[in-house]
This record gives sequence, structure tokens and C-alpha cells, in this order.
Amino acid sequence: MNDESDLLATIAQGVVHLDVAVVRTSVESAVREGISPFRIVAEGLSQGMRTVGALFRDGELFMPEVLVACDTYYAGLQLVQPLIEKDNGRIAKGKIVLGTIHGDIHTVGKDVAIPVFRAAGFDVVDLGTDVADEAFVEAVRQHQPDIVGLGTYMTSTFMHTNQTVEALERAGLRGQVKVICGGPAVDVRAALKLGADGATDNAWEGVQIMEAWMAEVRE
Repeated sequence: MNDESDLLATIAQGVVHLDVAVVRTSVESAVREGISPFRIVAEGLSQGMRTVGALFRDGELFMPEVLVACDTYYAGLQLVQPLIEKDNGRIAKGKIVLGTIHGDIHTVGKDVAIPVFRAAGFDVVDLGTDVADEAFVEAVRQHQPDIVGLGTYMTSTFMHTNQTVEALERAGLRGQVKVICGGPAVDVRAALKLGADGATDNAWEGVQIMEAWMAEVRE
């Protein structure tokens, strides 16, 4: 690996090992080295949280450790956030309204993905957790987004995707937006059958999917 990759890997491992000091020092070094805020968030901080999520899912970490990992993640994000906000003056690549789907109160995945999307240049409206279908519909009416993001941590709530999509259809709004599902419970083929346009458990891959959609719109 090159020096930049090593530094980003150190940030990710710092999150996994719950080491705030390592994360802060490494993020500061990454900023000094001129690594983009997007890479620091996507390949460093969020990559670490993705590993934490996998360890939690496999029973190797428990909720108290996940909460400490979140604090560690945010300690690093706090240092890079001003650079992300500084970049927000540019023209956004697209607008996303995003929330955790009805019945799911988990917030970690959403809170990790949103900084990645913002660092990549997307305007993100955070609807929070346990978002009712009607709230997604109202948000589309109010904010006129390009994309609706449905976050889910559980298979049972992932299966609710079709009800949210149907609510958008009944409101006559489905044709105005792309729908993407995100979280560890998602399956791409199942998401497509449930009416979504795409799905991923990786925020960086989500950026690539959404950038491709926005490129189609601009053509």
C-alpha cells in the first residue's frame, strides 16, 4: 500500500479498536497530506464503521462497543466536517432524502452513510429513523429530491420497501425519483423485486450508483 492507503487504513483500524487518539491524529495527518475529505470519510472512518457493523452482526462486538465506536468515528468526523461544509458551496451532484425505514430505529448505518454522501457532493436531507411511508412522500413533495434512500438494519423492515415504493406510486411521485436501499440487511435482487432501483450495504458503492444515475439525468 502507498502512504495514503496506509494512513486511511490506520484511521479505519482506529475506529475498530475504539482508539480516539489514533483516529484524531491520523485524520489530522490525512488532512495535512491533502487527502480529500471524501476519501478520509469513505475509505477511513466509514470503512472502520463498516467493519464494526460486520463484527456486531457476527456477535464479535456488542452494543456498548458499537456505541464507543460511534463516538470514535464522530471524533474523527468532527475534524474533517469543516472541510466538507466548505465544499458544500459547490453545485450539488444531486439531492437525496434519506431515512431509516418504518419499524427500524437503528441509526448507525444512516449516520455513517450521510457524511460519505455529503463529502461526495450530494445534498442530503436526513429524515431520521422509523420513517413512515407518508413522511417519505411528504419529503419528496417538499424537497424535490433526485433520490430516496431507504435505510434498514433488519430483514423484516427491508421487506417493507415495497410499501414505501407503493406509497410514492400512489402519490404520483415514483417517476420523479430513484429509490436506493442501504444497510446490512439488503439484497440487491430482492430490492429490485420490491420496487427499488438499486441497493448496497456499502456507502462508497452507494455513491457510485447514485453518481451513475445522476450522469444519466444530465445526458
